Amino acid sequence: MRYGLRSIGLAALAAVLQLAASGAANAALNYTGQTPQNVSVMYLDLPAGSKIVIVDQVSNGIVSSPGIVVSGSGSVNVPLLGLIPGQYYVLAQLSNGQWIAQTVVFYV
Repeated sequence: MRYGLRSIGLAALAAVLQLAASGAANAALNYTGQTPQNVSVMYLDLPAGSKIVIVDQVSNGIVSSPGIVVSGSGSVNVPLLGLIPGQYYVLAQLSNGQWIAQTVVFYV
C-alpha cells in the first residue's frame, strides 16, 4: 500500500515538474460565454505557440482543426462552425500535443 502511494506521489510530482519546465504551470483557459457562431475564451499565461482547439467531450476528438495559435494572456472567439449538437470543451495544447489547460464543458 505504501509503495503504491509513493508511486502516485512521484507521478504527480513528475507531472507538476513537467508543466513547470514547459512554462505552463500557471496556464489557464476560462469559458466566458458563447453565441450560435462562437465560444468566447479568456486565456492566461500560455506559452508561445499554444494552440486553442475545441474537443468533443464524448469522443475526446479534436473537432476544430487546425486551431488558433496564441501566447501570453488575452481573449479569443473560437468558431463553432460545423459542430453538431453535443458537449464540448476548449483545450490549449503545446506543439508536441501536450495539453496545458482546458475550459469547463459547454453545450452546442
